[in-house]
Amino acid sequence: MKMKKYLLLLAMGTSLLMFNSCSKKEDNLDEPIIGLGGVRYYKTPLDIALYEMYTKPYNIEVAYRWDAGLMGFTTTLIPAEEGRVLPVMNILKKGWIEPFETVVSADFVKRYIPKQYVLIGSYAYLSNGNIVLGSADQGLTVNIFGINQINLKSEGGISQVIGTVHHELAHVLHQNIMYPLEFEMVSAGDYNSAGLSVSQANARKVGFITGYGMTGPNEDFATLVATMLSNSKEQFDAILETIPEDSPGVNVGKTRLKEKENIIIAYFLQAWNIDFRELQKKTHEAKMALIN
Repeated sequence: MKMKKYLLLLAMGTSLLMFNSCSKKEDNLDEPIIGLGGVRYYKTPLDIALYEMYTKPYNIEVAYRWDAGLMGFTTTLIPAEEGRVLPVMNILKKGWIEPFETVVSADFVKRYIPKQYVLIGSYAYLSNGNIVLGSADQGLTVNIFGINQINLKSEGGISQVIGTVHHELAHVLHQNIMYPLEFEMVSAGDYNSAGLSVSQANARKVGFITGYGMTGPNEDFATLVATMLSNSKEQFDAILETIPEDSPGVNVGKTRLKEKENIIIAYFLQAWNIDFRELQKKTHEAKMALIN
């Protein structure tokens, strides 16, 4: 199946996901690495720890040194602080990988999760003022921005990191097995490429969890999956309760989001044999354990 490139942008301080793929092969830990401009360096204890914790068991590569080939030549960015690399990857392991291993299987994780993570210290900023929090390419590479600034012990900071990877995995899943047409039909006629300029509150009034979700059905699906899995069921229900009624007893936004939520739960079970509620519960428990 042809893999499409996806871009996630949540306006005004939320996230943008762009995609840029690259892969490396590093088999001999004693060999120097040739970096940008021919700079040679040897693996450090951090590199060895990442290799043992992520490359060996999951075939995951973690890139954190500055490499314009991975991070782009046109945006001003700051390299990741080495002391924050393992904490970020620990969030991914404890809050994302392990819940999937527990609820689904280790084989699922090894087959479907992206295989390269590029950690970047600063956020990127677009000309319209939006902030780039993350980017990904065809289910292969995920760039995580702003790791020098994220509060890695706060619920919001952990949810930001986890939400980025949940969003990208949602794309991987629907690229392999498409979600039902009924999902798109819930908001048929309301998708709009100008959704990036719609506020979150206004997007929710018409049944989208973010303005970015309005830009197309695939982003609607991915942003909703990411939001659901970045929150407990109770937290997600509380989000829906903040959506105001259109008139007494009528709440179009809440009704549509509940409809989509139910379709997603059924899709995960029927297409992937995944108990979504159990996955949501385990992910939330892991997130709260990371805070404490």
